[in-house]
Parts: sequence; structure tokens; C-alpha cells
Amino acid sequence: MKKKRLTKKGKIIFIIICCIFLSGVSVGVSLLFVNKKQSTPFKKEEKINYQDYFYENAITTDDKKIYKLSESKMVEIGSLKNGMELNLESDDNLNNGYFKLKDKDYYIDYKNIEGLKEEEKKEKDTFYLNYVPYNESIRTTEETNLYQDKDTNVLIATIKESFLLPITIKEEKTVGVVINDNLYYVKRDEGKIEEHQNTDLKHTESIAALVYHFVYDSTNPEEKRECLSANSTICLSDTQFKSHLSYLKENGYYTATMNDLEMFLDKKVQLPYKTTVITIDDGYFVSAAIKVLEELDLHATLFLIGNAGKPEDYASPNLELHSHSYYLHYPGECPGGQGSPLKCLPKDKLLSDLKRSRDQLNGSTVFCYPFFEYNDYAISVLKEAGFTMAFVGGRKRITLDSNKMILPRYGIVSDTYVEDIARFVKVD
Repeated sequence: MKKKRLTKKGKIIFIIICCIFLSGVSVGVSLLFVNKKQSTPFKKEEKINYQDYFYENAITTDDKKIYKLSESKMVEIGSLKNGMELNLESDDNLNNGYFKLKDKDYYIDYKNIEGLKEEEKKEKDTFYLNYVPYNESIRTTEETNLYQDKDTNVLIATIKESFLLPITIKEEKTVGVVINDNLYYVKRDEGKIEEHQNTDLKHTESIAALVYHFVYDSTNPEEKRECLSANSTICLSDTQFKSHLSYLKENGYYTATMNDLEMFLDKKVQLPYKTTVITIDDGYFVSAAIKVLEELDLHATLFLIGNAGKPEDYASPNLELHSHSYYLHYPGECPGGQGSPLKCLPKDKLLSDLKRSRDQLNGSTVFCYPFFEYNDYAISVLKEAGFTMAFVGGRKRITLDSNKMILPRYGIVSDTYVEDIARFVKVD
């Protein structure tokens, strides 16, 4: 059977049809590339109200990508790990399902995040926000890695850009940087330290530590009688204690933790110009003091004699507990002074007591000498027991040159007045 030949007119029609078809394919391919270039990393769901997924304080529930807006499209710029806390803010891109990282030109999508609960925010320790940043910054390489803490290689975020980040904490192999009120660490060998003007705030070179003992409830006559009978010299009313602490509060003093102080002495951080340390010895008549600390929201350290009470009896967000020995706080055991047992008892007995105290206090490495008494032998035993910092009396300021195992404090007694406190804590 012979194939029919196309007429001239038919050929023309065929060519036109082919042109229309090819043109359609070309347009389709062109539109495909245009749509690909302008598309976002996920398809916008018109039925979703993205506002329902937005939180100012959020935490990632899975690994996530970071995006940057470039020429009206979102471009992947890095990644975040599961469990990373974020501060977010909304802009026009929220309606497309993208949430902006606060004060940064970066975005995450709405998936796999949840709001940070109020109780979680309160529990978070933001001690580092009190430190004065160094006038030094680290300039990261073309890729910036942020780590969870100073000692591990737990990578929490990677951003494919270089940054100049102010240094808040100096560690041997890392530096701590604060981004959106969160603390991260950068490895020193993944950047370069540079001088950079980050702050005009003054920082302190010395700190006055105060030591209290007994504080009684002035509305409780029986407690007052017992306190004065125990030792009237170191027994203060809660009103007197409050007058001292109110002075500190009203004059803007930061009441440092033991971790703050140790990092200060190790030259890892800079503390505010007005910084002091409040300590309480023994563990007797402490409840009234805790109430004042909580009312004024100031911080103190209790050096607890192990057999004086259980740690849970003193639980407060404004009070940390450290060692005053477990049962070495009695006089007359060793020659000289009040005869602290720590100065001469056999090493095995001392180490046993100190271990019991540390175990009771979740491994505390901070100590207070009974009766403020020590010798070279006591210091060597403390170090062997695992303590890294210890307190005495001395009525002088702690400086960057102070021996961490014999840190001085100003003893506060019943005739100490607000004017005395002002003199002790005043920065020269």
C-alpha cells in the first residue's frame, strides 16, 4: 500500500503545527526553570496559618536548615542541630512560613520547632550575661561552627559565612561568644583573635567577699533567743541583714557565684565593676537569710557543715551550697588557735570526711576552713581531696593575684552597719 504524499498546502500546515508544538515545549521548559529559580525550599500551604507555629522563644525538635534571603528567594546557608534554643522575630516572610532569627538576616522554616516553656526559660542559667565582654573578638573562617560547650565537640550550628564575634569567655582551646542572649563556643583554631572595641563598660580587678553566720527571724522571739544564746557576736536580725543587702541592691552590685569568682581568678572572664560575693558559714539560722535573698533577688553561698542539716533544707535559686567539712568543725583537736582538726588529723581521716562532704554536695570543689584556720598540711589535703578554691578570713579584698586556696573575706558581726558594708565593697 503506497503512502500518501503531503500536498504543498499540507506541508505548510504540518510545519506550522510542529512550530506551535515546539514553541509550547520551549515555553514549558522555560517556565519550569523560572519556577525553579523562584521557588522556595518547601511548597507554601495556603491552608496553614503560619502564625500558629511562630514563637519568640523556640527550640528545635530536629536538625534544621538555615536560609538567607537572596534575590527574592531563600538560599540554604547552614544548619542547626536538634535541641538548639532560638530567639525569633516575625517579618513579611512569616506569611510564607519562614521565621527570622532575631537581629540576624537568617531564617528557618516553620517545621520542627516548638515554643520554649516559661519554666524552661526560668531554669536556664544565663550567668554569662553578667560578664563584661572583652575588647577582643574572634574572626571565624569562611564557615562558622558553634559548639555547645567548652570541652566537647558537640556541634550545634554551622553557618557558611565568616563572623567577627565579641569574646565573653576565654578558655584554653575555645572562646565563649553570646549570640541573641545564648552562649556558644568557637574553637580558637577555627578563627583568629583580633582586638576590637566591643564595650565601654568597666570591669573589676578586685572583689570584696562578705561572710555572715547566723540570721534570725525578728518576728520570732524564740528563734532570736536561741540565736543570741548560740553566739551573740555573729547573730544578726533579718532586718539588719536586709539593710546590708539592700545597700548592695540599690547601688547596683552584682553578687557573684562561686563559678563566676573562680573564672575571674583564672582570668577567663571579666566581672562588672561593682561585684561582691556573699557567703554564709555553718548552716544554722539560715531560713530568714534565704527569705531576704529571694526578696531582693541576690545570690549567696552557704558553706555547710555536713552534719548541721540536709542540703534540701536550704534549697533556693538564690543560694548555692559548698563544703565546710562534714564533721571537722569542732575546736581543740590540734595545737594553736581554736584547734581545727583539719590542721593535724591523719590524712586518711581527713580525706574520708572531705569525700563525704563532697558527695553530699554533688561534688563541690569549693571549701571554707573551719574557724578560718589552715596550714600547709591542710591545703595539701584539700587539694588531694579535689578542692580547687577555699576561703578564710583576713578582712581584705580578693585580687587577681590572690591564692585560690586561701581567699580572704570580711567578717560581718552584730555591730556591722551599712556604712561598714559600703566601705568594704567600695571599689578603689
